[in-house]
Parts: sequence; structure tokens; C-alpha cells
Amino acid sequence: MKIYDQMKQLLARREGEIITSREIRQELQKTYGTKPSSVLPSDFCYNRYNSGIAFDKHLFEYLTKSTYKYLGERAKYSGLIFHKPKGAQQERVVGEWKEGVKTMYAVNSQGVDCISQEQIKRLYEEYIRVLRYELQVLQCQPTELRHLIGRIGELLCAMVTGGHLARETNQHGFDVVSQGRKISVKTSAQQLSGFISFNRNTFETFDDVFIVQYREDDFHIIYYGSKDLIKKIARTYKNIYEVDIEKVKKLSI
Repeated sequence: MKIYDQMKQLLARREGEIITSREIRQELQKTYGTKPSSVLPSDFCYNRYNSGIAFDKHLFEYLTKSTYKYLGERAKYSGLIFHKPKGAQQERVVGEWKEGVKTMYAVNSQGVDCISQEQIKRLYEEYIRVLRYELQVLQCQPTELRHLIGRIGELLCAMVTGGHLARETNQHGFDVVSQGRKISVKTSAQQLSGFISFNRNTFETFDDVFIVQYREDDFHIIYYGSKDLIKKIARTYKNIYEVDIEKVKKLSI
């Protein structure tokens, strides 16, 4: 029996469980006498493509190098497909699944320029779930979750504008591209007063500004438009443009 079939038989009716590669190897060795070094769960993941291996047998969702979620064959999986070429430092997105249907992207040396709106919406939902856990269960304050809230703001911008995320975080000063326009996204969890800052050195590299304020358990778009209006109400501090949140709100009135 092939290792793929051994894993299917061993993990039957265990869909949804998180299991380690060590557990899989130990159980296959105990049950079938399979050599542990021959067992590579990463070769059978929905969300991970490996060069030189036919990408047509899928059982797991890759979580970390040693942990996997067992989904079983022909699962209605939705998510991105990642690949780390030999010698590369980072993984690249090379495709996606939508309700069990696989689509492989045409990629260049740096990966793909964007991911679909379907995947952006899915990521938005996942980030919102994490945010609610951090706020409600772990009792973190919104101002302690700047990176998480900032990423949600970028995803919200991509959904609202029909755009896509820049490949790199803060790539050349912008975060989202929509209809050829580069957008700088700023998300604040400050409730009343406070300001938003822009790097003067990268201010000329984007076209529009999308500002979001998280308050009262919701994300509010308080400004979306040209950067020129933002620059007019900003004050300069060293290499930074600072804009008061209350002044930004008045621009939309």
C-alpha cells in the first residue's frame, strides 16, 4: 500500500483534526511498518506546492513545518496555494482553491501581482475572527493590536475599491492598488483625539489616501480621496506629515 493510501486509511473519519508530522510517522510505522523518513505530509497539502511532485493528491492543510490539519480527499477547501522555490527566502502565492476547485496562477520570478477578491474577503474574515479573540477573550486593547488592525484596514480598502494588496508591506509607501492608482491606507484605533502620520519621503509615491478608524466594534472609513487634501491640513514634524483625526473627518462633511 502506498504511503498516501496508508495515511488515508489511518486518518479516516478524523477530518478537521490537527496532527503533527511526528504523530503521523509514528502511527504509520506502528501500523504498517513504514520507514518514518519516507513519510512527508507536506507532499500532500492543499495549500502547499512542491516542485517535482505531481500536485494532484491532497489530504492536509499545512499549518506549520510540523503541524497539519487533516481534511481528507476532495475537501471543499478554500485558500491560497504557497510555494517556496529552492534558494528563495520567502514563499510565493502560486494559486488558490475555492470550494474545492483549484486554480494555478501564471507567475513570474517574484510570484503573482495580486490575489483574487474572493481570497481577500476570506482573509478579511479570518483577521476579524482573530481580532475578536484578541479583544474579547484575551482582553487586549485595540491600541495594542496596531499591526492586526492595520492589516484589516488594508483588506477593507482592497474590498471597497476592488483593488489588490501591494506585494510587500509598505511597498514604496503604498498598500493597495486599484485601477492603476496607488493607495496609502491608514487605520487608527484612537477613539477621540490623535493623529495619523505619513512619511514625507514616500508621500509622492502614492495617489490616494484611505483612512479607517476602529471604534465601537466597527471599522469606519473616515476618508478616501486625493492625498492633496490631506497634505493641506497636515503639519510637518521632521520627516513626517501629521494629520489630526478630527480634521480628517471634517473633510468628508
